[in-house]
Amino acid sequence: MRTANSGLLALAAALALIVPAGAGPAVAQNGLPNLDQVSPIEEALAMEVGDVTLTLTGAVEARYTTGSDEDEDNGPGLIGSLGLTAMTQLPNRWSVNLGYIGRLVSDEALSTEESERYTDAAALSAGGVWGTVSLGNVSATVRDQTRRRRGFGNAVLAFDDFHGERADRSAGYAGRVGPFVASGVVDDDSNVDLGLTFQRPIGNGSRDYRVTFRAGKGAYEAADETHLFTSRGFSVVGEVVYGSTLFDVGLGQESFSSSAVDAARWYISSGIRRKIMVWGLSLEGHYGQIEGQEEVSAALGIQYDLARGLSANFGLNYEDAQVVLGDVRFLDSSDTKAVFSLTYTF
Repeated sequence: MRTANSGLLALAAALALIVPAGAGPAVAQNGLPNLDQVSPIEEALAMEVGDVTLTLTGAVEARYTTGSDEDEDNGPGLIGSLGLTAMTQLPNRWSVNLGYIGRLVSDEALSTEESERYTDAAALSAGGVWGTVSLGNVSATVRDQTRRRRGFGNAVLAFDDFHGERADRSAGYAGRVGPFVASGVVDDDSNVDLGLTFQRPIGNGSRDYRVTFRAGKGAYEAADETHLFTSRGFSVVGEVVYGSTLFDVGLGQESFSSSAVDAARWYISSGIRRKIMVWGLSLEGHYGQIEGQEEVSAALGIQYDLARGLSANFGLNYEDAQVVLGDVRFLDSSDTKAVFSLTYTF
């Protein structure tokens, strides 16, 4: 059982309800692109109602999946997301944001939550020079700040995260001091996620580097749903940008404990992204072990910008992990699939 709807939560984080401006990427590994990353030549729709600014962002994606071992995943599908943010500034210069985002899929196989075609998330935040505090569906915020950049198109690199997750409802804080951004989240099960990001340009601005650290406690249910594990982990990410090319690598360690069995995990993930005119290309790989048993994944992504807000996308994704701990089937995931899509964002 997943303790958080990671795809939708990442989309909720994309509303920037907790993240200071310029703090870094907010990215989703499932479904549509993040709604804060609209087309570079098209702004979100906005209007003023008194002292409140309303901002509307959205995305529609038509996709086709083939090659998956899960028959219900193959075939056409349609995904739509819509986000609304209301922002105002108080007399003491605090900024208050209220955001809501909904996601509708044409088939349950495309959903990030089992048997749900419509999923949503909301969050409330208040911020000033001291940082930003938030309440709601914000448990993915630290992950979004500290993770590796995701690939282009429909690339999804499996296992590139802690297996342990935090519950849906959370409270968080984020603040910037110079090149540092510190963030933290605590959920209603007392699980904690903490992150620190350092990012600076090099030279004339054509080069950039970023280093992140993350430590967290969460919960993970075994693949056979027989045991619930407490997860504790930490990860570091290093990133270098040179012109239109980005290279990054992430390292992580995670320990699991339960009444029946304990386990330890380590992993390394790496990738390269390059933007060439209207083309975006990425290649990523992941390798890890849980008590000596392997987890492996790879992802190839291609994005082609067709027109204003419109892009054609491709992703080839591979994953394989069969981990058994005594009588517990801890992790069972094996698949290879290709995903084609046409996406419009505003």
